[in-house]
Amino acid sequence: MNHLFMEGRIGGLVLKNRIIMTAIHSGLSIEKETAFLAERVKGGAAAVTAVMGVSKTGAPFNMCVLEPEIMEALRAMTNEIHQDAGKLFIQLFHAGRNAARGSLADKEALPIAPSAIPSPIYKQVPRALETDEIAGIIQQFGQAASLCKAAGVDGVEISCSAGYLLSQFFSPLTNHRIDEYGGDEENRMRFPLEVIREVRRSVGSNFPIILRVSASDMLGGYGIKDTMRLLLKAESYLDAVNVTGGWHESEVPQISMHLPEGGFAFLAREIKRTIKIPVIACNRINNGDIAREIVEEDYGDFAGCARAFLADSEFVNKLEREMTYRRCIGCNKGCIERVLKMQEVSCVFNPEVGREGEKAGVEGGLQRIEGQLLRRGGTVPGQAGPLQIKKEQRRKTLVVGGGAAGIEAALQCAKQGDEVTLCTSENKIGGLLHAASKAPYKETIAWNLKAMNDELERSRVNVMCNQLVESSFIELYKPDFVVVATGSRPALPPIPGIDQKHVITAQQVLEEGNPFARLLLKGSILVLGGGSVGLETALYLTKSLKLQQLGSHFLYDYAPPEIQENLICGGGITIVEMGAKMGADLGGLRRIMLKELRRHGVALIDNARVEQISEKEVTLNLDGRTVLHGADTVIVAAGYEPQGQVLIQWLEKNGQYPHCVIGDAQKIGNIGKALKDAYALCRR
Repeated sequence: MNHLFMEGRIGGLVLKNRIIMTAIHSGLSIEKETAFLAERVKGGAAAVTAVMGVSKTGAPFNMCVLEPEIMEALRAMTNEIHQDAGKLFIQLFHAGRNAARGSLADKEALPIAPSAIPSPIYKQVPRALETDEIAGIIQQFGQAASLCKAAGVDGVEISCSAGYLLSQFFSPLTNHRIDEYGGDEENRMRFPLEVIREVRRSVGSNFPIILRVSASDMLGGYGIKDTMRLLLKAESYLDAVNVTGGWHESEVPQISMHLPEGGFAFLAREIKRTIKIPVIACNRINNGDIAREIVEEDYGDFAGCARAFLADSEFVNKLEREMTYRRCIGCNKGCIERVLKMQEVSCVFNPEVGREGEKAGVEGGLQRIEGQLLRRGGTVPGQAGPLQIKKEQRRKTLVVGGGAAGIEAALQCAKQGDEVTLCTSENKIGGLLHAASKAPYKETIAWNLKAMNDELERSRVNVMCNQLVESSFIELYKPDFVVVATGSRPALPPIPGIDQKHVITAQQVLEEGNPFARLLLKGSILVLGGGSVGLETALYLTKSLKLQQLGSHFLYDYAPPEIQENLICGGGITIVEMGAKMGADLGGLRRIMLKELRRHGVALIDNARVEQISEKEVTLNLDGRTVLHGADTVIVAAGYEPQGQVLIQWLEKNGQYPHCVIGDAQKIGNIGKALKDAYALCRR
């Protein structure tokens, strides 16, 4: 028996299974949030959680429960969730110093905090709260909880995690107060405990209250034993505890691919051994096997999953039916990085996120993909106006290209009722996803490719591998609509000597595998390009030596410096970047990646231009100085360029076949851009 699908209880509330969708700062309007959450309940979640602020000074990017216009929409949200036997929790949230200045209702106002200690995220010094202001915030939490109950919500969750206001009061690193709310641990607990008591007083005894806590801030401020003492004082007011890891500003990865799946479950287990109320284990639980182990091995009573539901809204239903599902890859591109920039949440592998409420037919059928106007599915590139294609005419669709964009386009067209054929000139579908899945920490991409392949089979898309599509094929096939998703190829910059045999592409390195990588490491390597692909390829090379990989982590932790120096691979790896910032496209993962590369002895040179490649050396221009750098192998990671131009030009010139160009063939981007193009194409 799979314990994940047994009923569970939080207080008097019965949940249909043990998988809860925990809170995501989505940045969506309440109408969009309602559709977003309802889709997850339809997908099998026992309960879903929406984040709402208790004041606009503490949660400017989230909906505020105390705003008068919210109540009617909150009732509608509750009713929608209940339609599919789901339960709705509202997380009561106050960001404290981590509310970005300029996003508050008063644009000139400073964020508030226990003490005037700057936020490492937004680099701003907050205003320290006066003692008499604290009671007002406590009251706001109580009022917000009372309003949630009145709207029919099933329970509330109080946020005391991740470096937000309640946890800021609890940590000695962010609380330097000298009144009754600062100083020793008892005083630092005072504010969180008073909030919890006020919420309980406001909702009565039979309404579920959950506390979300970071078991440790992972910054040296407070640890799990401190949190246990807080929970023992709070337990009688609570119905469950949601246990997460550190703060966002911690150097310990919180939700990225560098954190092993279920990596913080041990924190939940320790807390479960201390308290009697149910525990929800959280962070990087994107795998059904991990979720099941958490419940069956008593790490937690519930598995708290957030980004698993971003990647696939039907995560639970597919898990129960033993179907493949798309998994979060931990890239942070669509979720945390967008939210920190005050943008709506999205997901690289799920282009539907945030668009669940859109009707299939958009006003006038007009849509846009990176500047291309589409009407009812397509346009002829270069044509002055959009091309009308009636729905009944779109019966036979040809998708050219089997990469991410092509697969998603085929799936979306099939959902619209089209007869779809997907052709790829390669011997298998997947395109660049195969190489991408070989990069360190990105193995989940291979899982997702398998899931997408299974979706193609279920959708009855006709897949033709080893099929080159030229004009003669199209004239023979006579499609009603053509989707050009021919992808891209590695770009080779015009550098003298780049055509020599010892110059290869990053894609070749990743596709050839470990034996080839180990052969390269017998000599010196220069990687040309310091973007994500170049950095990932260099890291892949350092990890390809099995014995070295097994020993390096141990020795880096325990060995003296003179031994650590001998851990550097082969003749050494150097990455050369023309720009001023290595890994500029990595976002929040940049710091982690650079730290790991340096730990493996990879040399990083920025502001450098490669002028010539010779047999054993490369000529670099460093601030006007000419420098010769030895290199037995040169790996080019200088980006990509679109391919398929001959076919595109023929389609434009011929004019008989309505078509659209998407993904890298249209404009170079990432996986997320490719899938969004495909999704937008087929909404009609």
